[in-house]
Amino acid sequence: MTTTGERRGYRASQKVLHWLTVLAVAAQLTVGYLLDLDGDCDPPGEDRSGGDTSDAEEDRLDRLEDQCEARADDYDLLGGGFDLAEVHLLLGLTVLALGVVRPLWRRVVGLPPWSEHLSAGQRRRVHWTERALLALLVVVPLSGIVLIATGDDAWLPLHVGAHVAFFVALAAHLSTNLRPVILRRML
Repeated sequence: MTTTGERRGYRASQKVLHWLTVLAVAAQLTVGYLLDLDGDCDPPGEDRSGGDTSDAEEDRLDRLEDQCEARADDYDLLGGGFDLAEVHLLLGLTVLALGVVRPLWRRVVGLPPWSEHLSAGQRRRVHWTERALLALLVVVPLSGIVLIATGDDAWLPLHVGAHVAFFVALAAHLSTNLRPVILRRML
């Protein structure tokens, strides 16, 4: 880790970037889980390929499509044409930008010395969980953007797996850093 003089905590700019990231990720996950994209709008076995269907089946599919469009309209919480899916995308782009800026900013300003309250093992855990979290701040939104851009569900396992990895790394990060003596350095 890079040290900078006698500084004991993080710089104000690092704290701002950290807490902006926390807020953006929390908002992103909240909006993402509110989006029930698969819900009733894509029933199993539905054939939308344009094959022969009965009139009753065609009516059912039309009603289903109308219900899905109405539900999508309900997602427009902000008015002005933004729906939850667009908010999710914008938050993903924000998280991606923060995921790129934070390691670059660390290289510019450095890091404070290790807290004397961390053992060597805890320092290793903090080091690797921070690296994992910073990498996943890029992988999660990027995989989501690729998933949306391509429309190919083959990217879904990467996106979901990256979420799982993020939560594992976050749990490890919090298990070490969520102590008042350590947390004070980031407040």
